[in-house]
Amino acid sequence: MRLKRVLLQTLKVIVSLGLLIFLFIRISPSRFIPHLRTMDPFHLAVALIAFFSSSFLGSIQWHMLLKADGIVLPFAKTFRLYFVGLFFNNFMLGNVGGDAVKIYDVTRVGNDPYQVFAVTLLDRVIGITGLCILALIASLILLAGGGVENLKFYIIIFIGCVAPGFALVLNKRLSGGVRNLFGMIGIWKLGERFDTIFGHLGGFRKLRVLLMKLTFLALSVQFLRVAVHIIVGRALGIELTPEILLYFYVFIPLLGLVVALPISVGGLGIREWIAVLLFAQIGFMDERTVLMELLTWAVMVLVSLTGWVFFLQRHLRRG
Repeated sequence: MRLKRVLLQTLKVIVSLGLLIFLFIRISPSRFIPHLRTMDPFHLAVALIAFFSSSFLGSIQWHMLLKADGIVLPFAKTFRLYFVGLFFNNFMLGNVGGDAVKIYDVTRVGNDPYQVFAVTLLDRVIGITGLCILALIASLILLAGGGVENLKFYIIIFIGCVAPGFALVLNKRLSGGVRNLFGMIGIWKLGERFDTIFGHLGGFRKLRVLLMKLTFLALSVQFLRVAVHIIVGRALGIELTPEILLYFYVFIPLLGLVVALPISVGGLGIREWIAVLLFAQIGFMDERTVLMELLTWAVMVLVSLTGWVFFLQRHLRRG
């Protein structure tokens, strides 16, 4: 199992490095230098604040879900665990490795692992729902004015991500059918495990007011996370018209959905390639798009180092 994990991590490093190398072969690094020389450090500082703020709100969202399901932790502890997970998100499986770390940490203090998994899964679903709602709003506004050629296809993707989550939470019969379907899986007792997880998720169906509040909170979290890309773009001198701002709220959610796939290290390489393809539709230069995404990733890593500090403190106390 350990060997498999090492091989998987190695493969993801190869994917990220390979994609970045091909990208830099296509775009000479010398083309980045003029943009770096004129970059505004003030806007980068604002981007750091914006991402930290979004992460702070994200920790509140996770804390509220844990508390609603009877997992009572001091907010200070939830905050630390959330940021530890944020740190590992940048270096593990896609953009979800940190969730596994958070689940382990909360389970380690005496909580049911299936319950913690269910809550953390719902937290992720609510986050994706908030992101896709923002993207849908931006897409529909742009569509009214014509928009890029692929806009209708993007709208289908966003609806496809939002609709199942709403249906499963709000429709008892549908969620029951899905629960029974997964419950039929006999291998490694997966059916029993899925049934337990769906049982915990089903309890939230009675908490629709809370779920509505959390969805609005998720909208704030995701609004700020898209804004980080915008602020970094402004630091690089990108002209931000109202139309371009709306396209950020279409393209960045698409990047977020792709980066969540467990096929690279923190989405590196894949994020930059997809960004080049998307932003080329509105006339962005390739080198400026790549630099914007690399700097945004650097901002996220810097903020997530807070979690690394919390992780080290914990292990030093044990030592």
